[in-house]
Amino acid sequence: MTNSFPGYLITLSEKGTFVGGMMITDRYGIPKDFKYTDPVTPTKVQKIIYGSVLERYIRNHVIVGALIKEVNMSPSFYVVPHHQMESIKEAHQLTLVSIQRTQFTSLGAPGTINRSKENECLLQGYGSEHPIRVMFSSVPVDQQEPILKEIVVLTKTMDIVEPQERLEAALKSICLEKSPY
Repeated sequence: MTNSFPGYLITLSEKGTFVGGMMITDRYGIPKDFKYTDPVTPTKVQKIIYGSVLERYIRNHVIVGALIKEVNMSPSFYVVPHHQMESIKEAHQLTLVSIQRTQFTSLGAPGTINRSKENECLLQGYGSEHPIRVMFSSVPVDQQEPILKEIVVLTKTMDIVEPQERLEAALKSICLEKSPY
């Protein structure tokens, strides 16, 4: 285990404007580092030149690339939305996981794993009767075990999913809401 600081990374878009944010927390979910981008709105020429790859380019090269350069700490893994995991992985060499709450019945003792695929499992943590779904992006199975153990330890002191929700709410508040003035 390199450290017990999970990172959270997300990009959002609304009405053609893109923003991104990154937050690294301590083992209690308290932010240790927080960065976000200014809103990025592509020009008409960029829309034409980049065509169907514009969104992927902005999200992964412009936004995530800028955030990675600015981070002051190196978490052992980044929690990202499942639908963004593959495209972020293509652009950056990061250890990415997607973690989601489930309504499945308890798997038993914390640390119990029910593997459904090579890169996906249900994991029973502390603090909830329901297991969480953990999906890995190109992390070999033998390297997933230390990350799963770290996630279990983190669930003793924090809701491992909740910081991602806070990060998304902060980005919407800071970057995407229109000013009342």
